[in-house]
Amino acid sequence: MTLRKLYYADLAGYAVKLGCPVSEARTIAEDAVTELVLGEHRGTVGPIEKERAWLFATVRNMALAARRKARWNADADAHLIADRTRQRTWASPEAHLETVETLRALRSLPGGHRDAVVLAAEGFSLREIADALGISVPAAKKRVSRGRRALRDLLDPPGGRHSDD
Repeated sequence: MTLRKLYYADLAGYAVKLGCPVSEARTIAEDAVTELVLGEHRGTVGPIEKERAWLFATVRNMALAARRKARWNADADAHLIADRTRQRTWASPEAHLETVETLRALRSLPGGHRDAVVLAAEGFSLREIADALGISVPAAKKRVSRGRRALRDLLDPPGGRHSDD
């Protein structure tokens, strides 16, 4: 068991390298070690010759699953926003057309920027956005800023209807 404790820091660091937030990486490392111990106890995990390799493979699988879940949740949030927006704008044709135009522009943004803008529009903090996307807070701030700028340029290109010229 002491060897497994030695692996813990390396396992958590590996999960961070795979894109998990630190708090989630610690949990994943703990879960991997727990899975090994319980599997041996229950007999579901046979004798493992390379325990360290097994633990790292398990952490990798858990980290990738967590990233897929976070991405799916972000996509689900974007669809929820679109549904709510459609309900609010259905009565006004102008508002509806503006919403459709905005959603089309949102879809054309790169995935990281789109997710950051959608989460920011929902009222999430930069820390929450960073955790959801598996990036640092400064990177989240850049993505939100650049995503908003790109969205603004798509909706009102330079020399467009709202230009000061």
